Amino acid sequence: MKTKIVLSVLSAAVIFLSGCVKDDVYVDDTTPGSDIALVINEVASNNGDPNPDWLEIYNPGDAEVDISGFGVYDKPAAIYTIPAGTKIAAKGYYVIVCDVALAGTDPTKYAAFGLSSGGESAFLVDTKSAIIDQVDFPALPLGVSYARIPDGGDVFANANPTKGAANSNTNEPPILIADTIKGVNNNSSFDYTVTASDAGGIRDVKIYTEAGTDVRITEMAPTGGGIYKYKFPVITAGTTVKYYVVATDETGKKSYFPTNAPTTPLPFTVADGPPQFISVTPSTLSPSDGQAVDFTVKVSDKTGVKEVKLYYALNDATADTKIAITLTTTDNVTFTGTIPGQPNLTKISYYLRAEDNSGLKTYSPVETVVNGVVTSPFNHDVASTWPFISVAPLPNYAALILNEVCGLQDPDDDWIEIFNSSNAEVDMSNVYLVKDGAATIYTAPAGTIIAANSYFVVTSKVVPPVVGLTAGISNTKNVKLELTSPQKVVFSSFEKTSTNLVGGHAVNGSYARIPNATGEWQIKTAFTKGAANN
Repeated sequence: MKTKIVLSVLSAAVIFLSGCVKDDVYVDDTTPGSDIALVINEVASNNGDPNPDWLEIYNPGDAEVDISGFGVYDKPAAIYTIPAGTKIAAKGYYVIVCDVALAGTDPTKYAAFGLSSGGESAFLVDTKSAIIDQVDFPALPLGVSYARIPDGGDVFANANPTKGAANSNTNEPPILIADTIKGVNNNSSFDYTVTASDAGGIRDVKIYTEAGTDVRITEMAPTGGGIYKYKFPVITAGTTVKYYVVATDETGKKSYFPTNAPTTPLPFTVADGPPQFISVTPSTLSPSDGQAVDFTVKVSDKTGVKEVKLYYALNDATADTKIAITLTTTDNVTFTGTIPGQPNLTKISYYLRAEDNSGLKTYSPVETVVNGVVTSPFNHDVASTWPFISVAPLPNYAALILNEVCGLQDPDDDWIEIFNSSNAEVDMSNVYLVKDGAATIYTAPAGTIIAANSYFVVTSKVVPPVVGLTAGISNTKNVKLELTSPQKVVFSSFEKTSTNLVGGHAVNGSYARIPNATGEWQIKTAFTKGAANN
């Protein structure tokens, strides 16, 4: 900043000094920061986890500057005060790390705020809170900084970070961050991800893989935020795979992982792993009184699955009293078995175990053992940790009555009214409306409750995600509607035939039970949608 020069003419009063009238010329030293030349030189706001944000202060002057008590912030409420005794050498740099978590460990060393990767402003102020410099930086790609080029200049540009060092417009190779692959077994594919960034943009990221004579160079898929992904396929146990990754920027410069690639790729050897559960599907999680629960289980293993067992215990029994069921299969992939029906209010705790032809075993849910100690929430020896199914009484479906049907409303909007005739709410989850004995035109979503002595209307004119009728109600043709339980038991119905309800109803009329809920179906000239029929 330039020193402010002020000329002041004393015209209001004449001062006589040695017989002379004099104009006063002085330097304004009272404006805080007026003679400070420091600048915010570089900002990194999207360094990638776990690397924190930072900003760099640069001293373009020819003399050392004491910045004790100076501050930086993105918002005044979060100002960070630079510790006493801090100096920046001539043409030197001072870096401030901005991270709330780190500031919690040492607030004198780290700034208790982050810099938005979506872009914002950063400020440098002196000891009197006067703004010395302000930088308005944009959204930055992963691993890219916003820097003055050259140091202390007026022009900013996206750059490869040069934390605490000279900024340059010389293109650098991409920044490539990757982890060594470990612990691969023969029964699972897996996603391998790396991060790559460059101030000028990334052209592509490729992975080289070599498994025996199978050599491939595959472009990794960008998934956003500088992350690139490659899905390794299932590989036979005992196979050694060599690999490396290369990132290329838009100018053709490359970075490798490991850094000595392609000369020396990294290897990993595929181990013989336990069988893998692909899916576990019980036929119901809320069986009714005496209803069996059928399990369909899919398991994969390169050496072949020897057996899959389903274990269950009743009513918080201990694991010692568990019952074992050996599941059956026709293709050694899909296995089935059944837990017999149990009385109302029974708690059925269960888990599954698969064993391959090598004797390796695995469980569903996943059980993690470290040094002989189970560290996962699930423990196959502790029944209280198993998933469970509760046998509950069926809802009072008999209280639900098809009460009114409209097939010609203006504007066109077919609808069906269901009435709960009981003094308690009824759970309608997975209750069906079936048309003409075949087509299901509505399935009540899970959690659908109809209050006591209340009406529930299903309409054809809805906006997703609201669930409505998938087919209309004919006002001129014969039609049959049935209200059924999740087990497809019919408990209420409506039917229009050639001899019943002949001619159809008028626009904005309906077919309705008269009296309400208990009477025979009649044609109404005016509907009573969601209210008692009269």
